[in-house]
Amino acid sequence: MNIQSFRYLMALLPHAAIVAAITLTTHGAAVAQNPVPAAAAETMRAEVGKPLQAAQEKIQAKQYKEALAKIGEVDLIPNKTPYENFFIERMRGTAALALGEHAITAKSFEALLATGRLTPAERTLYAEAITGAFYNLKDYKQAAVWAARAIKDGSVLPQMRMLQVQSLYLADDFAAASVEARAAIAADETAGKIPPEEMLRMLGRTALKLNDEAGYIDALERLVSRYPKSDYWADLIARTARKPVMSDRNIQDLFRLQLALGDELPASEYLFLAQNALEAGFPIDARQILEKGFAAGVLGAQPEHKKLRDKVTKEADDDLKNMARTATEAELGKEGPGLFNAGLNLVISGDKEKGLPMMERGIKRAGIKRPQDAKLRLGMAYAMNGESSKAADVLASVTGPDGIADVAKLWAIFARQPRPMTPPAK
Repeated sequence: MNIQSFRYLMALLPHAAIVAAITLTTHGAAVAQNPVPAAAAETMRAEVGKPLQAAQEKIQAKQYKEALAKIGEVDLIPNKTPYENFFIERMRGTAALALGEHAITAKSFEALLATGRLTPAERTLYAEAITGAFYNLKDYKQAAVWAARAIKDGSVLPQMRMLQVQSLYLADDFAAASVEARAAIAADETAGKIPPEEMLRMLGRTALKLNDEAGYIDALERLVSRYPKSDYWADLIARTARKPVMSDRNIQDLFRLQLALGDELPASEYLFLAQNALEAGFPIDARQILEKGFAAGVLGAQPEHKKLRDKVTKEADDDLKNMARTATEAELGKEGPGLFNAGLNLVISGDKEKGLPMMERGIKRAGIKRPQDAKLRLGMAYAMNGESSKAADVLASVTGPDGIADVAKLWAIFARQPRPMTPPAK
């Protein structure tokens, strides 16, 4: 959040709310709206009340400089009572707030709070104003202190939480900023609210300052879950791919996630995916990947691109001719891999109605050498075909020390996001 201008502060604390808290009688005697009275007989002397009444009229006319000048006249009067000083500071702070005189605002409103004459609602209101004043003065430590006080006093302004975290961050207290950001996010989630995007961003920024890579990835996961922007996804996928535990076998499924998100890949990654699909016995999948690369204009510049395309196209055509027979044979067999792969091939070809049930049955049969890989493939297939609940359940069960659980977690986030679904890895 970038709070640079006085206009933001006025939005945070409408000056009319402060003005409404002050009333003066036509006889020069001042009374507060719902003050805590020090004594029932307290009155204001005419020599004080008259210029304050004039100052009030200037405030109501939005002539704030003139109002401060009138209040300055009152400052010259000796032996003012606490009752008189209460109204002097209340008016001074109000006019200063409207003028953007933040130092005067903070000093006057702090003096008001110290009197004990304010109602609970007023204490909160003035604490909010002091927070904004210190923030605009770039005294971020004091802004954080007063934001915490306003929240404790009952502030319901969502900006207060953000001001607190922002102020702690700008005061270089990154650990405290992280704690408060997490508390604010948890409070929103407990209340069934979506945390503000900027609060999640602040969580990420504090993690970076603390060199907390795991914390930063956690913030990115929260961001892509709630605000699935391409730059958040790109950062999250790149950082997940760089994890020391990540194997090359599982990195390819991060590339596939990028394709599912609609991203273009470098030529090397299209070729890597296509070669892996071909070697795994899925030429139809390999052709779809290559066609994406050619359509994006990333492939085609090198002769070997066309050579690979021709090879993959021929094998894919042969696979399509034999698909029905292969699926039937797999159904009649007893081994899991054949049935699972035949089902996956059908899903890749666009026949999820037949393919997904075959994958489900195949994964339960004997012979699956890499059960975690099979669960990941099944979860990805569910995700790409609109079965978000099934995808989330399967992907949540994926475990392993080679980064596969991290990949599954990202695919589960993708599965839960509403979007037009398309066949996998085209």
